[in-house]
Amino acid sequence: MVPWTLKTFLGCGLGLLSLAGLIVNLLVVIPVFRLAFIQNKSPIYVISFINIVTDIVNVVMSTFYLAPSIIYETYFFTEDKTGTIPKLMGSTFMFCWYLGSMTQIVMAVNRLVVIYFRRSDLFTRKNICKLFALLIPLSFFLMYMAQYGTPCCFFVFDHVVLSYSYNQIEGLDNYPNMFIDLPLNTATSVIATFCYAMIVWTVRESTKGIAASMATQHMRRSRKNREVTYAMQFCFISMFYTFSWITFRVFPVAIGNRGLEWFICISAGVTINSSANALVYLISNQEVWRNLKSSGLNIFTRATNSSDVANNSADGHSIVRHSHNTTTNTTSKY
Repeated sequence: MVPWTLKTFLGCGLGLLSLAGLIVNLLVVIPVFRLAFIQNKSPIYVISFINIVTDIVNVVMSTFYLAPSIIYETYFFTEDKTGTIPKLMGSTFMFCWYLGSMTQIVMAVNRLVVIYFRRSDLFTRKNICKLFALLIPLSFFLMYMAQYGTPCCFFVFDHVVLSYSYNQIEGLDNYPNMFIDLPLNTATSVIATFCYAMIVWTVRESTKGIAASMATQHMRRSRKNREVTYAMQFCFISMFYTFSWITFRVFPVAIGNRGLEWFICISAGVTINSSANALVYLISNQEVWRNLKSSGLNIFTRATNSSDVANNSADGHSIVRHSHNTTTNTTSKY
């Protein structure tokens, strides 16, 4: 019989959250795969497919290992976190995290190049596949160096802190954190923030002429709402990514051992981060919805006049292109 404590309830909550994230990712992964490799839509779907696959691995481990280990307060089949299973789970997580971090950079740079520089010839499907053919082995190499290449420490799933931790030997510096994790996490967030800031500025500047020519306040408000929604789609995933790794850094310092229950925010943040990409597509991408409907999965009723912002974001420059076509003094390149 499981004793019902606060930790038990938090573990159940994490399990339900992770299960919901798993369902959302599974609903989206097949439509995104079709759009990326069968229907040959925008190359952005190739990037998203890689991201969703890594997200699925993370939420599977959270649903079927981390949450149950928190509920039952055990590492399962091993006495402590230095055992094979916690370390294997940690290694798998780190591989997915490194690949996901690099995918965040690729996605942000892709959006910047397509929208700000208006170059759609650099990130072709062929070039993206070549890029990931390099990034996947690089992620595995970084994971191996972080988990097995240094004697100081390794990353594990740890039910004691309701999330994850480094198993570190006292007196030795955490080299994976110093030379791999922290630099990569910081670089990813900084690059994404810069790219999306430039995108927001570009979209805002491009829609000024449109807003000035609109006849009614209602149309101006509608255009503004579409602009905000468009920007949020790009920033949403990076915001949760940044939240996830910052909480992992801040909580041990700010809270320590005084309130370990708060560490559930770390694992919950990782789960939300692993669901954000799929959730954006499920909520607002009409091409994904059409693929779901063609498969007989019409979960929610969508209005026929729903916003086409997601479709615009699929090729990354439709709003900018539309603004150029509408403004009389500007000639579109597309």
